[in-house]
Amino acid sequence: MELSPLAKEKLAKIGDLSPSEKEGLKLAERLTSLLADYFTERIDLNALWLELKKQKEQGHEFMIKETQVRLLNAITLSSNKSDFERYRDAILGCETLKERGAYSELEHGFKLLENLRQRYQQEKEEAFNAVKESLRKQVEMAARQLLRQSANKDTSIDIQSSVEASARTSPQWRSFLMEHEKIYGQKFTDIVAKIKGML
Repeated sequence: MELSPLAKEKLAKIGDLSPSEKEGLKLAERLTSLLADYFTERIDLNALWLELKKQKEQGHEFMIKETQVRLLNAITLSSNKSDFERYRDAILGCETLKERGAYSELEHGFKLLENLRQRYQQEKEEAFNAVKESLRKQVEMAARQLLRQSANKDTSIDIQSSVEASARTSPQWRSFLMEHEKIYGQKFTDIVAKIKGML
């Protein structure tokens, strides 16, 4: 766990850190830096794995689980496919460093999570398209009326953009989103908790 500069300052005021606390702080900072490099793609999965293997050989096996937890915390329902796969692969790669890993169980958990994420996105897109369709006729009628009333015959209206904007601000869409996020958010949290329990 990394401490903020303010927390470090407060600790300094309380008194000097013990050697083990200093070592823990140093390792937490090292892990944060390592993961920052992984998140920004300055290092790949192999480099991450090799560094964690080195840390394990130096007696810092706890860094493997901490890495997995941080990677898992970075996954969201709306994570893009590429990020999801990178984080999943890193978590599974870390699992191979453990003496008694739960690789197959984790893999199954991630399949459940990916299926949930796909259903979440698919239902969200389908609902948005349905809202757009229901609003399209209203927007088209309003556009025709504006064109008839307009003295400028060269006036044009971007119906597609108007439909998109109307759909995004419609009470129907906002209501759907709130319920959708609530339902899928809970399912997502449950699966993530199961995966964390396996780490």
